[in-house]
Amino acid sequence: MKLLNIIEKATDFGTFRSRENFFSFTLKCLFYIIPAVIVGNFTDTTIQKIQTNKKMGDNKIYYILLQTLIIISTLYLILIYLGNYIKEFQLTLAGEFFVVLYFSIQTNYIHMIKEYINNF
Repeated sequence: MKLLNIIEKATDFGTFRSRENFFSFTLKCLFYIIPAVIVGNFTDTTIQKIQTNKKMGDNKIYYILLQTLIIISTLYLILIYLGNYIKEFQLTLAGEFFVVLYFSIQTNYIHMIKEYINNF
């Protein structure tokens, strides 16, 4: 299979064409994994720095709400500007990679929620 054909199938978001070839599928997975890791890590570390500097006080709920707002905003912006990209979040394995990695890399977020609930 030609390289151009592999890239074409991998970048045809909102379709199942990448399933036709292992290399197209792998490339499409990378198109979901890399942004999820970068954006998720950036969100988590930014909130962690804000919390460390106590920009919003000592109460964890403010940081949880801020990170939740950022997560919702990020997903909404992807929905508005990359509609075909987000269609695959529930339809394909490659798209599910984004959701799983985006949320699982935000360990500080999960830790804050668990800590807040346990102290509640």
